Order: sequence, then C-alpha cells, then structure tokens
Amino acid sequence: MSTTGTVAIAGAGIAGFAAAASFAQRGFDVTVYERSQDPREFGAGIYLKDNSLPVLDALGVYDHIAAAGSKIDTASITDERGEVIVRRDVSRERLIVVLRAELHNALRDAATAAGVKLVTGKTVTGASADGVLRFDDRTEVSADVVIGADGVYSTVRESLGLTKSYRYLPDGATRVLIKRDGEGPEGREYWSGNRRVGVAPCGPELAYVFLIGPESNPRCGALPLDKDYWNEAFPNLGHVFDRIEPDSGVHHRHQEVTCLRWASGRVAIIGDAAHAQPPNFGQGAGLSIAAAYELARTVADGRSSADVPAQLANWESRFRPAADKVQRYTTWYSNAGYYWPRPALGLRSKFFHTLSVTPATAHWWEFWWRGGVEAPATYLSND
Repeated sequence: MSTTGTVAIAGAGIAGFAAAASFAQRGFDVTVYERSQDPREFGAGIYLKDNSLPVLDALGVYDHIAAAGSKIDTASITDERGEVIVRRDVSRERLIVVLRAELHNALRDAATAAGVKLVTGKTVTGASADGVLRFDDRTEVSADVVIGADGVYSTVRESLGLTKSYRYLPDGATRVLIKRDGEGPEGREYWSGNRRVGVAPCGPELAYVFLIGPESNPRCGALPLDKDYWNEAFPNLGHVFDRIEPDSGVHHRHQEVTCLRWASGRVAIIGDAAHAQPPNFGQGAGLSIAAAYELARTVADGRSSADVPAQLANWESRFRPAADKVQRYTTWYSNAGYYWPRPALGLRSKFFHTLSVTPATAHWWEFWWRGGVEAPATYLSND
C-alpha cells in the first residue's frame, strides 16, 4: 500500500498506541482519538512474554522496558498447605514484569516519534464499515483503516454489531505495588481456596502484587485493602500485606468479551474490545500488542487501499485462532482452579501438579509462559 494511507484509532491505551506506532513506523498517517484529556494507564504491573516482546523489539522500545522492569527466571504456585505444586524454569524465555505506566509511556513515545497525532477530549460514539469514525459532537473522520482500541465497552464494536457475548465473571482482582524486600527473579503465586495472591519483582525498587477472589464477598475487593481478611487466608504473606499502603491499589471485576468478527469492512477491533479476558495468564495486553503489530504488517503488505477489507479479514483469520486459544485456556484455568470444595483442595493440588509434570500436558504451561505463541515471533518472520 502507498505510504500515504491514513489510519484513525479510537483509544489511547496500550493497544491503541501499539497500533499507532506499528502503522506510523511503516509510513502511514496516523491519528489517535482519546476521550480523556490526559491519557494514562491505570493499574500496577504487567507481565510481558514472548508474544509481545518481539514486537517491542521491532518498535524500538524493548531495551527501555527490559531496563525498567524485572526479568523472571522461575515461576511457582504454592497451595494452602504450603507445598509448591508447580515450578517452572523460565530463565531461557524472555519474561518481564514492568509497570503498566512504563509500557504505556514507551509505546506513546514510539508513536509520537513516528509522527502519530494525538487528539484528546474526543469521545468516539461509533464507526461504519466504510472507514468512518464518529464522535459525540456530531463530527466524523474518514480513513483507509479505522481501529477500535476503545476497551471492553467498545462503542466501535457495538456500533458494527460485532459482539457475540459480553459477561462479568464471578471473580475480580486488586492490583498494587509495594516496595521490594527480598523479592528475587521469581514470579510466585499462592492459593487459598478460591483466592489467589501473586507477587513478582517489577523493577529495581518495586514488586507487583495481585489479589484475586470472589466478587460475592465484599471484603475480597475492598479498598483500602482488608488486610485482616487476606492475612486470615494467607497467614504466610503478612510481610507482603504489611507493605501495602492504605491509599494504593485498583480493583476490577473480571470481564470476558467474545466477538462474531474482529473486522468489518475497513474497521478492525483490537485489545479488550476484541478479547477481554480474566488475567490468569497475564495476556490481555500482550495479545493486544501482537495483534496490533500484525495488523499493521498485514495492511502494509497489501497491494492497495482498495484491498483493506480483504487484508483485515486475512489478519483476523491468521491471528485470531491463537488469541481465542489463550482466552479459552485462561477461562478454563479459572473454572478448574477456583471452584473446588474445601475437602477436595488436596486433589486440586495433585491435579495441577500432574498437569505440570506430565509430558502430554506440560506443554500447556509452556504455552502459558510463552504468552500463547507456540513458536515465538513467527508472526514477525516475514518482516
């Protein structure tokens, strides 16, 4: 396609800026529209694996992310008996935990350096398949490619009738940052019934903590954190909870989005708009970054602007199966991991340990830590 192609993106989050940088570095004229005046990423830490890290390499931001974050060498799960039921050596993989804000800012800087224009205070209300993005002030813009990176409540997705299902899940997560105190290069997860706590280093001074449990119990998602509740469930983690500041943390109920299609005419959706999922594998952002890069590559390799609808369909047919597989696995992980009666928790531990060491199923864990990419970076092989 000619490098004079235009791209309009709804949403200035991680997915939106990843798409913006990916297209702009290929010579496209890109504009990102964002409803807030000051786009920022809310949350704490984020896991980056071998589906997104090759993209960050290609976009020129990997070195910054690697320096700002922490490389994880081992990953483990400890059950309520204090027994380690899963331990994986991931030292030969690139697995990094970094602040969400660091990732967001790095992608924003890459996009800006490539010439992307950011328009803030502009609320998107929908799109049409011929490449038109509409706003609440009754204005609209046309582009060769329109991208909906506008989150789980995507108005772009809804306006095009792409939603297959949307649902709240029965659990949610609180995410916080604490000062590091002995956290080494290991991602640790602890189970206690239907609750989980994860702890991982997140840069030279901070550690990332997530606390997951049932939304039916208001103490589980309370902010400030109900330390008595969590200490009762995880008495061995008092040294972690003591470092959580009263005014820190965000809490979100988990949601899941599935779509009839990811593309309609000249419009594509990416990120949570396309595949919102529970964060069991830490792969929402990673899939978004990989999908954005592959989308830009596919369109850039097209012969002309007239081919855009076919290019978007081709992108979806090649990339979506891996994303759907990750989404299925992460939902299965919730169902298989949480909802066991207390007398059966020992059996649960044995079940997951067996899965992790049996050759026929151990590859599931490799799939998890690689981030849903069976052969890392294969989608970059033709770049």
